[in-house]
Amino acid sequence: MMSKGATYSKIFRKAGLAWGKGDLNKAMALLQEGLDLATERGDTDAARMLQADLERYQGLARGETIDLSS
Repeated sequence: MMSKGATYSKIFRKAGLAWGKGDLNKAMALLQEGLDLATERGDTDAARMLQADLERYQGLARGETIDLSS
C-alpha cells in the first residue's frame, strides 16, 4: 500500500500530465477522485490542495485566465 503522500502525489502528477496533454476533463476527473478520497480519509490538508487545483482547472475550463504561481 502506498503512503498518503505518494498517493496524492501520484494524483497531482497524473492530473498535471492530463492537463499538459490538453485533456482538461480527465485532469478535473482525477482531481475530483483525489478530493473524494482525501475527504473520505479525513485528510484535510490534501483535500484543501486538491480542491484548490480543481477550482483552478474549472476556471480554465470556463475560459478564465489562471495564476499557476501558487
